[in-house]
Amino acid sequence: MMRTLASAAAGVWLGGMIVIAIVASTTFGVLRTTDVSHPNTIAGKVMAKNFERFDRVQLACGGILGTWQAVALLAGQRSKRDIGRTVLIAAAVTLMLVSVLYMTPKIVALQPTLSSAESDAAVKAAFDEFHQTAVRLSQASLLFVLAIVLEMAWPQGKKVNL
Repeated sequence: MMRTLASAAAGVWLGGMIVIAIVASTTFGVLRTTDVSHPNTIAGKVMAKNFERFDRVQLACGGILGTWQAVALLAGQRSKRDIGRTVLIAAAVTLMLVSVLYMTPKIVALQPTLSSAESDAAVKAAFDEFHQTAVRLSQASLLFVLAIVLEMAWPQGKKVNL
């Protein structure tokens, strides 16, 4: 039962990351083709709200996975595979916490400075660099969560001949 819940959490987390990437690309792409002024600012505000909401989903999924793995370790499940899964979950949760607790709030806080008339090229360049760091962090997190999903889907206790 707990493994099923953990597998579902990993799948929801991975699927959410993929969907949020698609939504971001679509939101910015569509708004740039409209007649609205400051399409990037509007798209940024929409995506900031989406990320704030998705952060709650990530926290729940990471919490479920972390709790499940901690219980498994405390119950004595300490094979190489269990340790490897623990490392993957710890890495994914750590990256997610950096994103949720630092990256998203900072991006949200910087957005008003980007849309103001006084915003200069240096401010925009600093934001773009920070945003690229956030994107790379999300990409790394996605790879860890993908690895978790694949590891959990691999048959337990059997060697599989490919």
